[in-house]
Amino acid sequence: MDETRKRNGTETSAFGSPSRANHDSSKFYSSRLYEDFPRAENNVDFTENKVPETALDRVFCKSSEKMNEIPNNSIHLMVTSPPYNVGKLYDKDMSIAEYRNFLSDVWKEVYRVLVPGGRACINMANLGRKPYIPLHTFIIEDMIKLGFLMRGEVIWDKGATASSSVAWGTYLSAKNPVLRDSHEYILILL
Repeated sequence: MDETRKRNGTETSAFGSPSRANHDSSKFYSSRLYEDFPRAENNVDFTENKVPETALDRVFCKSSEKMNEIPNNSIHLMVTSPPYNVGKLYDKDMSIAEYRNFLSDVWKEVYRVLVPGGRACINMANLGRKPYIPLHTFIIEDMIKLGFLMRGEVIWDKGATASSSVAWGTYLSAKNPVLRDSHEYILILL
């Protein structure tokens, strides 16, 4: 006895939907909320170029601003944690504008080498407290300008490994308390 059940589809309503099976969200994505955002192209020609043997299974000890060894549309996944520009031995002392330009040169190369639909995953922490610098928002903004689409973010809770210090100011008189930043982001872009 064949008891195949047909699921009735749902659609975006004023109060959402309890189920996502067979859900039509076209009303939501055609709303004005999305009118200023770039959209993924539906009819993208998938192109994948072969990585030459000379570039396979190799580590290139250099900046990723120029990845001449890697052909266009040849990489499916890029994972990185860029230098944070905070005064480490390998960092340069750059202004925020210089730092963003430096990273944008890398993101342009990443965009070039990723296949259509390829993913870029970037591990990034925000910096400072006076003032707090939201680096992850700058990276998202700069990558969207280059043509990437935001696909999501993972919040990496590092609280278990953080210091137990909770000092927020002067002893017994926290006049200017700040939140301790105990997480990092893993940004996922297409």
